[in-house]
Amino acid sequence: MDKTFTYFTRALRNAEINVSTAETLDAFEILERIGLQDPLLLKDSLSLVLAKSKDEKRRFAIAFDRFFTQFAFNSPLKQSMFANVDKEKIMTPFENRIPQPLFAAIENAIQGERALLSQLVQQASNQIRIDQIGSIREKSTYALRISELLELQKLDEVLENEEVAPFHRYLRQYIRNEINTFIDNQYKIHVDPTGKKALLQATLQSNLASIPSDYLTEVRRVVEKLGARLIKERRRKRVSNQHGVMDLKRTLRKNMAYDGSIFDIRWKQKKKETATVYILCDVSQSVARVARFLLLLLFELVDVLPKVRAFAFSSVLGEVTDVFRQKSNDEAIEDALFTWGKGNTDYGRALQDFRDLCGQELNRRSTIIILGDGRSNFYDPGTDVLKELGLRCRQLYWLNPEPREQWQEGDSEMARYAPVCTQVRLCNRLEHLERFADELIRITR
Repeated sequence: MDKTFTYFTRALRNAEINVSTAETLDAFEILERIGLQDPLLLKDSLSLVLAKSKDEKRRFAIAFDRFFTQFAFNSPLKQSMFANVDKEKIMTPFENRIPQPLFAAIENAIQGERALLSQLVQQASNQIRIDQIGSIREKSTYALRISELLELQKLDEVLENEEVAPFHRYLRQYIRNEINTFIDNQYKIHVDPTGKKALLQATLQSNLASIPSDYLTEVRRVVEKLGARLIKERRRKRVSNQHGVMDLKRTLRKNMAYDGSIFDIRWKQKKKETATVYILCDVSQSVARVARFLLLLLFELVDVLPKVRAFAFSSVLGEVTDVFRQKSNDEAIEDALFTWGKGNTDYGRALQDFRDLCGQELNRRSTIIILGDGRSNFYDPGTDVLKELGLRCRQLYWLNPEPREQWQEGDSEMARYAPVCTQVRLCNRLEHLERFADELIRITR
């Protein structure tokens, strides 16, 4: 039982439930006190010490149920397939033609006892170390190896070379389906507890604007982890370079009293003017989802970025920086999308609004980031205003979720905006956001 419980805690950690050593010891004590007689009591008791937040308790319940019902052949045979059929007649074609353990297990299953079949699969899975399964692609390989250990090919040979009834073929299909279900459960326990990881990985490689609503929470968690990793990497680099270059003259003067020995080192440190990053996000329906994740990522990075000011617009532009200071990131983003995402997109008016609000504050330490598709509904695109803003600031980046080949279609003004920008970058996948955020940290420090 100790070994099984160790595997269970590993499955919990794989489900992103942080189980400490102390909590594991508490769980062992609970196990000794209440035993295994009441599964529901055990589940509730362990949840008290192993799962802290509401989200963790939800994932704990899924992991517990999946782990303790992971055995093969949980589904019974369809007894209607064997109605009015002599049980001995069913097994006659297999007698002395397939391995005796498999023969006995199938015979028991027909009689309603599936434990032997489950035991055979469990032994085979232990032999091939199914707990080391690492990806969705390996599922078919493990299913094949279990089939080989059970010698199911001999069962296939019997069914292919003899005149058999439909219920014989149903038996073969039932066994293979149950093995595949068992492999799928093992994959979810050891690799993908939520059952979403493979789909989520595929989603993250696709366009952010097309992410299904069911995956928004999972993608948000990925963005938060991405922000935490970037902060950790940049803080490490900053600590390693925080002293700067040694000031030789000041060092010698400060150490004259020590007969030439160096005890007090002085460093040259350049005072930097405070840099400001201005983010202008088109939050109209066509770009809102990408804007959501860009804002979330940048406000996760406030510890390593200079001063950040955020603006949202569809037609009228307004500042949303204070909203992020007063509310959580999720609430602030929803507020910005609701308040400023109304009306027809008008880039010319939005750029003029931004110039009126911040034009006098822009300097050579300012960076402007515009996220939008550049589609201005045939209104004045405000190219002259954009050019003026670009001349006042250090760098002007435009992040566009549409590829360059779509710039000449319809009401897109990107062909006119691009020449006055420092750089125009495609930004419709999470990897694009990650790459840009990393570069932004570097160039604004």
